[in-house]
Amino acid sequence: MNPDPMNNPNPQQSNPAEDEFFSGYSKLPRGVKRFLVKFIPLLFVGVALFGFFVPRLHDQFNSGKFARGDIQGFLVNAPVPHLLVPRKGKVESGSQFSRYLLSAPNKAGVSAKVTDHVGKWVNIKGTVAHRGNLTLMTASKAEPVGAPANAPAAPEPGVELGEFSLKGQILDGKCYPGVMKPGQGKTHRACAIRCISGGVPAVFLSQNDQGDPLYFLLADSAGKAVNKQVLDLVADPIEITGKVTQYGDLFLLQAEPSTYKLS
Repeated sequence: MNPDPMNNPNPQQSNPAEDEFFSGYSKLPRGVKRFLVKFIPLLFVGVALFGFFVPRLHDQFNSGKFARGDIQGFLVNAPVPHLLVPRKGKVESGSQFSRYLLSAPNKAGVSAKVTDHVGKWVNIKGTVAHRGNLTLMTASKAEPVGAPANAPAAPEPGVELGEFSLKGQILDGKCYPGVMKPGQGKTHRACAIRCISGGVPAVFLSQNDQGDPLYFLLADSAGKAVNKQVLDLVADPIEITGKVTQYGDLFLLQAEPSTYKLS
């Protein structure tokens, strides 16, 4: 007959006095201390590796650059408000101007305090973000100034390059240059929609045959900016067939948003 387990204590049962139990008013048990000595350094290493590699998977460390100060230029409004900034020094070829897209400091287009001065030389104080050939400046207001010495008399006319079918994605022209990171793709979709719906210029990012990024300001066939018409396609891989016009370092892609296709 098996002995009654209730009357036969387990000889393997540990002594309660030997169990390590931590309470705030007693010393840290040796076993817990040994565990923490090993675990805490590993935890820090794991956090550092997570913070280093995961953002790279989402292109969080983009190459956007920042500068803050006063910029003077000629303000134009088509197809979106942007500033023509005279290039310094002798320009052998290309445009006499750099073109800075404009937005408000928040997720919105520029206010009337800026657009009321379209067609004038102005001084704008704000933050410039640029990535490659894409440059955007935040502006709260513009102050009229005189034309700088030796300034070009007028902007060069656009050069029509023909019709192209281009594959890429729609992003907002403010966050991608570096205001937010990663600034593109599905990770940034919700933010980009907020920006574009608020009036921030919609930009189409494509690539040439060498893999270099190409930026196109989007407009409809009449040359008017597209914003709310493209919100359902932001960050999706799409193909746009339309007319491309070059204005210095700025490319304009004109096509009706209804013709955009998922690729």
